[in-house]
Amino acid sequence: MAAIPLDLLDRIRSLERQVRALMGSANTRPAMDRVKGGNVVISDGGQLAVRDSEGEKGAELLYIGKSPEVFPNRPDGTGQSGFMLRRDDGSVAMAVRTDAPDIEPRQSVKIFDGRSNAIVADDTAGEGLARPYLAYPLPVPVNTARWETTTSTEWTTLHSSTGIVQHPALRCLILTTEGGEARLLVNGVPVGPAGPGPLDFTAPVGLPFDARATFEVQARVTTPGATVGCSPRALYGVKS
Repeated sequence: MAAIPLDLLDRIRSLERQVRALMGSANTRPAMDRVKGGNVVISDGGQLAVRDSEGEKGAELLYIGKSPEVFPNRPDGTGQSGFMLRRDDGSVAMAVRTDAPDIEPRQSVKIFDGRSNAIVADDTAGEGLARPYLAYPLPVPVNTARWETTTSTEWTTLHSSTGIVQHPALRCLILTTEGGEARLLVNGVPVGPAGPGPLDFTAPVGLPFDARATFEVQARVTTPGATVGCSPRALYGVKS
């Protein structure tokens, strides 16, 4: 038998190991629960669904696609393409769809409470919000003689109201007559600057979300012998 160099045998063993490794990797299914450095594309009428249990009968907690989960169909019978998010009790928490395609073809974005009431929705006919309804500042007297007034040089509360904090900041507009200045207090603490009118500013409200707040508009005389009047024209919550 001819002598076989040892390095050749080593190479054959190395090739055998590489072939076994390749066969093993070919039969190994890659992980399907992660996407790195790429995109997930669902096309041709496909849907994305998350169910609360296995099988086709599981309740849809999250659904993106067409009918039957996004309903009702449009008048010509075609399904809507939309979005549905449900709570674990089956009630809809958020949806992108139209409830009446025959009379309101444009879809809206809605957030629902636990009793299926739409508490937040955009307006499908124009722009902005459909819900919730937000109050505008109430019209007040234009005649300065009918404004609340003070002759004191000390800060005097002329207007007061209460509310529940829903925003991190507020916008305030106060008009004052000559000879004095005004300021805003929230729970007894001055918020924003003090000064003659028009006093127009945006400032942090200084209270946590859902806190009860008492708003006071105060005024004082800065010119001896004057009478200062003030009229709040805007006070509402805004983003930070």
